Amino acid sequence: MYYKVTDKLEAGGSFSCVGIVDDIIKYVEHVQLKDRSIWRMLTDQFGGTDDDEDNGWRGEYWGKLMRGACIVYEYTHDPELYSILLESAEQIIKYADDEGRITAYSKENEFCGWDIWCRKYVLLGLIHFSYICIDEKLRECVIRTACAQLDYIIDHIGAGKTEITDTSEMWGGINSSSILEPVVLLYNITGESKYLDFAGYIVSSGGAKGFDIFEAAYEDKLYPYEYPVTKAYELMSCFEGLTEYYKAVGEEKWRDAAVKFSKKLIESEITIVGSAGCKHELFNHSRLMQTARDCTGLMQETCVTVTWIKLCFKLLKLTGDSIYADEIERSVYNALYGAVNTDGCTCGAEATFDEPYYRNVYDTYHKAHPRGQVFDSYSPLRADIRGKAVGGFKPMLERTAYFGCCIAIGAAGIGRVPQMSVLNDAGGFSFMLYLPGKAEFNAEDRSVRFVTDTGYPTEGTVSISVETKVSREFEIRLRIPYFSNEYDIMINGQYADAEVKNGMAVLDRVWRNGDVIDLVLDMNTRAVKGEEDPDDDASSSYIAFMHGPIVLAGDARLGKICDDIKMVPEKPVFKKMQPQFRSMIHGSIEFGGRDIKMTDYASAGKTWRRDSETNVWIKTVR
Repeated sequence: MYYKVTDKLEAGGSFSCVGIVDDIIKYVEHVQLKDRSIWRMLTDQFGGTDDDEDNGWRGEYWGKLMRGACIVYEYTHDPELYSILLESAEQIIKYADDEGRITAYSKENEFCGWDIWCRKYVLLGLIHFSYICIDEKLRECVIRTACAQLDYIIDHIGAGKTEITDTSEMWGGINSSSILEPVVLLYNITGESKYLDFAGYIVSSGGAKGFDIFEAAYEDKLYPYEYPVTKAYELMSCFEGLTEYYKAVGEEKWRDAAVKFSKKLIESEITIVGSAGCKHELFNHSRLMQTARDCTGLMQETCVTVTWIKLCFKLLKLTGDSIYADEIERSVYNALYGAVNTDGCTCGAEATFDEPYYRNVYDTYHKAHPRGQVFDSYSPLRADIRGKAVGGFKPMLERTAYFGCCIAIGAAGIGRVPQMSVLNDAGGFSFMLYLPGKAEFNAEDRSVRFVTDTGYPTEGTVSISVETKVSREFEIRLRIPYFSNEYDIMINGQYADAEVKNGMAVLDRVWRNGDVIDLVLDMNTRAVKGEEDPDDDASSSYIAFMHGPIVLAGDARLGKICDDIKMVPEKPVFKKMQPQFRSMIHGSIEFGGRDIKMTDYASAGKTWRRDSETNVWIKTVR
């Protein structure tokens, strides 16, 4: 490890979950990550130069999916999955040319379009495989391959060479600058100073051509939607890299910049379901604009959702601030899980494709493969359907198959969830997400296992059993979610007082085998008003409903979608119902003289057709 600064909290445990978290991970693993035909398609593209045709991003898919698959493997430890990833990693190594290049761009056309962006993902795929590789010789080969890929880039890009922000004509080059993260990660593995120097060059270049995104974040005057470049996914990717760079160099300015950037996003961009970008994939003051009339289903890209979760996870570990756990929870249980295509649906007639022939490519593939892509690309909030488009669609295999950016990134999101549940440091353990199952920590002097029994996030009671061979003193910290106005904590049946620091209730005592903590949270069903937009008189007349961290949504399968209700000062009354389809929660909201049947947002709209049309924001009348 070559970092100067270490995280305040570590994800040092192993986890075994039950319920929706485990179900979704196992589903994605089985349907997508164990499909060898996908891996062959994504590796074989590097044998040609298909991205030359349209300055495309096909080269991102392998590394993006490999990163996610390795994260999932860290949870499941499935030997079949490992063998598939091993086979794919060995194959990708063979596609490196004599100069170390692994790209779907020709040498004549390199360093334009999305070439550096794609090479970034090749690096991330190799790096993440090195984390799980059990063969030391192969691991060394993987690292050498990654180094050769990066060395070639450093030989051609930098001060006095081609500037990093000149290697793409799109988005001011922030897509290229986002290579910052794997550059620092590779420095952390190898200790090679040239990699840290190159990372410093990228930061000094400002991220975007003609505008320094890092300085702008540090100055804290502009919201990201006010930047000249507002591409949400790529901007957040740059700040993931800046977070790693701060840990490598220890310059507080860059920590502050990343934190300020994230706080500005929470203030201005993150919507009720925990995503951003209500104008396709662009920051556009989404917290305000999420009720706007012209916000269609092509909004809140899944790539944005996952990258926001990953950025929050980095900052949660770095700072220990529970606000990031609140944001992760909001995103996971709503936007992220809503994007998982659990019913295997395909895009219907209403789906939008950027090029007309893409529709034919899509239909051709699904004649042979009836199950649809594993991840949806967008998260609608107004009355609309899921499956409206395939984000980042690119034809492959001579137009008989396809892939997309959101299809490739989703596994990294769902695989991280268990790792974020319980974090540790020298002083104890922090429960950030209340997941039913086991969390085990095996450090020599402090081995302990926690068994959590809970119906959270739909129920507010959490029971945590402590299993330890040696009684000893340490802290157990329990996150009190932002929505819980009241809570009770008991230890072995006795009420316990706990000091709350940074949203965490701290229990410091000698813990013995068999101790049981019971936490009772107020799930607080509530109405949330839309924010007032001075350019849209109707914006603040919309409301939505939440139960704990769960956003409630209408679904046509529950009856006519409510389109207007009276705004009243009373709190909504939520009554649970027997589910009519697979869901986390079904219920009826009594509010404004209406009885509104709703389900959790993640379970709504799952047929990808009008028969499950869904909506979150409801128009109110006086």
